[in-house]
Amino acid sequence: MLQRPRFQMAAKALILLALALFLYTRLADGTLFFYINQRFMLYTVLAVVGLVVVAISYRAANNHPDDAHSHHAVTWGGLALVLLPVVLGVLVPPQPLGAAAIGNREIAVSSQPRNVLPAAVRAAAQKDATDRNLLDWLNAFSASSNAAQEFAGQPVDVIGFVYHDERLADDQVLISRFIVSCCVADANVVTMVVRWPDAATLENDAWVRVQGVLEPGAFNGAPLPVVAAQSITPVAMPEQPYLYP
Repeated sequence: MLQRPRFQMAAKALILLALALFLYTRLADGTLFFYINQRFMLYTVLAVVGLVVVAISYRAANNHPDDAHSHHAVTWGGLALVLLPVVLGVLVPPQPLGAAAIGNREIAVSSQPRNVLPAAVRAAAQKDATDRNLLDWLNAFSASSNAAQEFAGQPVDVIGFVYHDERLADDQVLISRFIVSCCVADANVVTMVVRWPDAATLENDAWVRVQGVLEPGAFNGAPLPVVAAQSITPVAMPEQPYLYP
């Protein structure tokens, strides 16, 4: 039955439509951006349109047996390969990167893991201290030769998820977010060390808002600014949990 041209055309059309619907639903609910940078939204929309157009062409070929014979045969392996992303997408709930993904990545606490563009440093410097997110602070620290002293006393108001690192003291915790340039494969984590008496009670992956003041400190033997927290408040995960360089 699989070798029948009409069945092949119908199967191809349905699979392409399934892929288009899958991408559209992930785009509509925002979970597609758990995997790719938002700047690729236009390309995703074009991909959805392209899939629908090609599916319609297969449907039209199915109505004309002579045209259907001109298409290459589809194999069960080919069908399975194309369906795999849809099946995995349905079976595995979309989740952003979190604490479990930090272990095998470089932790940036006083400078960016990549070269920082001067424009990003200037943009961070132009923001009020309490308007800076974690990435802004890391950009600002990267431009300083002695960030621990230079930024001491500045107020901090950031949102991120909790991560406990064994190199920290009992009253310290990392507040982190991932930065994504292209997709999660190239994601890096930016973080700030936070000093808080009840740090041990905070659970990994819990999203919190940290308000406090920077003071000189250290992480893994290197000097850096540490947030002396005045309050840590639980918050909902942001609609877009990633930050973009």
